[in-house]
Amino acid sequence: MKTRKNTKSNPSFKNPGVDISVVALCLLIIFICSFLFVRNLNRTFSRNDKTPVATVQYKYKSVQRKFIDRAVWDRPQQNSPVYNGDTIRTSPEAEATLYFIDRNVVELGSNTMIQVFVNNEESRIDLTDGLVSVETSDSSNMLISSENTTAKVSKGSSFRADKSGEGSLQLVVEKGEAAVTGQDGAGTAEVLTQGAVMQAGVQLPLVVVRPGKNIKLLDQSGRGTDVPFQWQSSLPTGEEIILETSPLGSFSDEVQKYTVTGLTEFTLTQQNRSFYWRLYSSASGSSDANVQSGKVNIIAAPAPVLLEPAFEAEYTYTETAPIVRFLWEGNSLVASYLLEVADNPELKAPQFSRFINTQSLTLSEFGEGTWYWRVTPRYLIGVENAPEASKVSFFHIEKQAAAAEIPQVLFPQATAETARGKEMAFAWKNISETKSYRLKVAKDAQMKTIVVDTIVESNSFKLDNAATVLPNGEYYWTVSGIDSKGTEMVASAPAKFETVNTDYTLRGIFPPNGYVLADTLCPDTRFTWKTNIETEKHFQVSASQDFSTLAVDIKTSGNGIEGISLPQGQWYWRIVSEGGQAGTIKTEPKYFTVAPPLEKPNLFDVGNTVIVFPEGKTKFAWSPVKGADYYQVRITKIGQEDSPLYENLFITETKVEIALQRVLEGNYRVSIQGFASASVTSTRRYGLAVDHSFALMHLKPVELLYPADGVKIGGLEAALNPFTFKWKSVVSPATSKLILRKSGTANPVFEVSDPSTEIQAPPLESGRYTWEVKATIPEGFDISSRKRFVFTVLPVPPLPQVVFGFPKTDTVLDASFFKSNRSIDFKWDRVSDATHYHFKLSDSSGRVVFTADIRADGATKPMVSFKDIARLSRGIFSAEVKAQRRLSNGKVFQDGTVSRVRFRIDIPKGRTVSTDETGVLYGK
Repeated sequence: MKTRKNTKSNPSFKNPGVDISVVALCLLIIFICSFLFVRNLNRTFSRNDKTPVATVQYKYKSVQRKFIDRAVWDRPQQNSPVYNGDTIRTSPEAEATLYFIDRNVVELGSNTMIQVFVNNEESRIDLTDGLVSVETSDSSNMLISSENTTAKVSKGSSFRADKSGEGSLQLVVEKGEAAVTGQDGAGTAEVLTQGAVMQAGVQLPLVVVRPGKNIKLLDQSGRGTDVPFQWQSSLPTGEEIILETSPLGSFSDEVQKYTVTGLTEFTLTQQNRSFYWRLYSSASGSSDANVQSGKVNIIAAPAPVLLEPAFEAEYTYTETAPIVRFLWEGNSLVASYLLEVADNPELKAPQFSRFINTQSLTLSEFGEGTWYWRVTPRYLIGVENAPEASKVSFFHIEKQAAAAEIPQVLFPQATAETARGKEMAFAWKNISETKSYRLKVAKDAQMKTIVVDTIVESNSFKLDNAATVLPNGEYYWTVSGIDSKGTEMVASAPAKFETVNTDYTLRGIFPPNGYVLADTLCPDTRFTWKTNIETEKHFQVSASQDFSTLAVDIKTSGNGIEGISLPQGQWYWRIVSEGGQAGTIKTEPKYFTVAPPLEKPNLFDVGNTVIVFPEGKTKFAWSPVKGADYYQVRITKIGQEDSPLYENLFITETKVEIALQRVLEGNYRVSIQGFASASVTSTRRYGLAVDHSFALMHLKPVELLYPADGVKIGGLEAALNPFTFKWKSVVSPATSKLILRKSGTANPVFEVSDPSTEIQAPPLESGRYTWEVKATIPEGFDISSRKRFVFTVLPVPPLPQVVFGFPKTDTVLDASFFKSNRSIDFKWDRVSDATHYHFKLSDSSGRVVFTADIRADGATKPMVSFKDIARLSRGIFSAEVKAQRRLSNGKVFQDGTVSRVRFRIDIPKGRTVSTDETGVLYGK
């Protein structure tokens, strides 16, 4: 029978510490190896067998360097030396700058590799791949070679070389000139001047001359700087060229697009922030491989501001030239400043010209005259535009026969405290060219009773045992300078001070000098003092500083007093102690002011009516009150003062905006009062309140009053006595228009712009009318009437029928009538209000025989006399009369009802007349 073999491990020891130690040792070895690897990777070599020819600076990732005689690449640190024959290469998105000892500067773009050589003090770089920009100094040339092409860049020039592949090389002269050899294979040099472009290999249709791929420009004015663009184009004539800028390299936001078709230069003005740019043909698009792109870095670098000496400052001296401190304000990018001082405004041949690393310098090498100075910054960063110097300032230096400067005393001023065994200090401002000072202290202003007279070397002096030398009292002191020849200068004016022996203390504490008391708080203010004198004291108040007249004189034994009532004005107070070992001691008078209430504020633009708009807030503004720190505003409804609509007890501004849309219309009152907060110089003060009543009304549409909606107006009234349109608005509109329309008519029959609230209507015919008022207010709200009002002008009623007086109905006019009448007089009674009558005479067939229009003329019996009787014949005739009311222009506005009367003419028929034969007339 087979048995299964036991393969399980069965260690003979069970110590977990050994396992942990092994793991820890392995981790330590891994850490040490990693550390050594990283240190070796980032190691920077240095050598002592060669002299550096340049230094390298870099940003954005790293730069690698390889010595000519070694195969190992190292990572140089900032400002590391570069030796003859070194190879430098940059990583993707890295940049580097080489500063040569001959002051030439070479900037390397990303993914660029060059080799550096210096032969016979002439610098040369061999470009293997990438982009380099060269800035030569004013004293040195530089060679740039790539494969079989060599460019000699002249002094003071800017040159750019871009090698993007085998045989593909682009040379651009941004400034100055460069001589290029090797392009034609003949060895002849072709001189390229500013703006010239030379390409080998792949020919790009667009080549940007400037700006460079990653240039830096200084914004020295604070208003931005101009960025000029220049390019060469081999595109077909008329093909659209686009220049785009954006703060983002992806051009995904804030893209500015410019069409520059047909141009080779374009300037972006006043650019104040960095941006990316690209130039391309619209036919190829922005994603084409030939798109020219780069970045412009705008760096804020304000020009220096001159601070000292101040503009037109004046210095004086007698023997030694004065010390002048030059001080200016620069910016953090400046490496050094060129300070120039000259005796002419153009600063030609300056007496002093030096580069300084600080922003101040003290000099004493300028004699008498007017001196001009300026400061020019110097930047280490490579920038395209020249540094901007400061404005030119000037100062004057005057030599005098004798010093005219007078010392200015500092302390003591008014009161000096003394004590047993303690010193008392005197101090004054120093004056130039003074070797020593003479200090005098006297008991009188004329400086006759001298107490102290001493000479000191510095501008201060300490008097020993001052309490004994200057016991309590009033003194005067002066100080004068003494020059190197021992001549005493003009002394300062005597300064008065009073000594107080602090061994016996009596000092006023509160209120301090200049304190302001509100008149209502004066009785509540406690006047306090500090003393170690136990004798009786007097509290005194006077309106004059000499206390010649006392308003208050109260005996007191404590350290304070209150309950003092004083009228408004300025007052002085003090404490007087008499008797005892200290004698009479008076505190220094302190003045205070009992102030009236603060002034009343004035409300702005708040009339008797406040209109509340549908949107926004209503503003209440008032004039500032002198001395007020804050205001209290209260708005109440009149009659309900205990329940304020709005109340704010602390407003520091002079206006408040309140939303009043939900407040009911009515009469309200606003109250505004200023207050001053308590401070170290004043009590709390109140002001007089301004109370203003106003009617609050909400903004409403124009209200149409007359004609009311649906009203009917008599036709006669509308024609003879036109009514008046009436409307109203809670606020005067900025623009308004009254429009009247008649039904069935397209255009308005009456329209008035900016009418008054009452305007007379024109005479109106009968019909149906609508009217409205369109209006807006200055704030922009539309307050037009909500609806059009409709009214009707009734038809004009007809005039009554006339009553014929002659002929009457069925009247017969026979032969006897015509024997006695040669005409027919048609008569009727007068119709009131008729101005005209229309008469018509017709025969039985309806044919009109005769018509006439006659004026009423106020006749009681109007009449028409028909005299052409021959036109009449036997038969029946009818006469019609219609009364009419006409206007002055002849238009009929009220017609009458036709009145008709029939009559008959009955005359005998005529007989036929027969005659005899005439025969032959005589003469035939």
